[in-house]
Amino acid sequence: MNTALVTGANKGIGFEIARNLGKRGYHVLVGARNEQRGLTATEQLRAEGLTADFLQLDVTDLKNIDMAAKLVAEKYQNLNLLVNNAGIPGYPMYAAGWEFDAATLEQTWRTNFLGPFELIKQLLNTLKTNHGKILNVSIPIEPAPFFNAFAYQTAKAPLNVMTKSFAMTFEKENIPVEIMAVMPGAVSTDLNGHVQGSFVKTTEQAAKLILGFAFDGQKRNGQVINHDGALADYSSGNV
Repeated sequence: MNTALVTGANKGIGFEIARNLGKRGYHVLVGARNEQRGLTATEQLRAEGLTADFLQLDVTDLKNIDMAAKLVAEKYQNLNLLVNNAGIPGYPMYAAGWEFDAATLEQTWRTNFLGPFELIKQLLNTLKTNHGKILNVSIPIEPAPFFNAFAYQTAKAPLNVMTKSFAMTFEKENIPVEIMAVMPGAVSTDLNGHVQGSFVKTTEQAAKLILGFAFDGQKRNGQVINHDGALADYSSGNV
């Protein structure tokens, strides 16, 4: 049975991604910082007849990532999918950039980029062995009148760059791993106060959209994909 690790899988989009993967036949590792919430989510998946285990994982803690990655490499050697879903926007999300303090920006950056970077680095050998896939859940990083979230966007920008950079090296060195990022658009979660609107997706819809790109059979290595299928191409200005 293939194994997938989903970070931030105890709620929201992450939980629905884990559920969807379970229905696809994956053994899902429910990555979560909070043990009780992670165990509750894992039991809920199991109650639905899905195969799931809880993995205590705090993507802001490098020592914790190291321990979790070693456990995965030793116990779940058939891991072939890593979903970096955990993320925070930095609060208040729409404050002017200069209103944030450095500590908030650092925490947002650690969660949205440094944690995924370290997790990929630690699990890359296992993913290489299994010809695996890395799926980063991301956002548009170009500020716009309707979406100008300074901390959130500046912390996700390096995630998108990493996706493209790693993919380029994977291809150059013939590393059998595919990496992509998907930007699902507006989704109603506790991250944004469960915003509502005709353009807003449910977490179930977002999870299906994200995984739809991952399993559509197309070569997606290095792509940063918008919810409508358009690709971010920073070299041409198409973001």
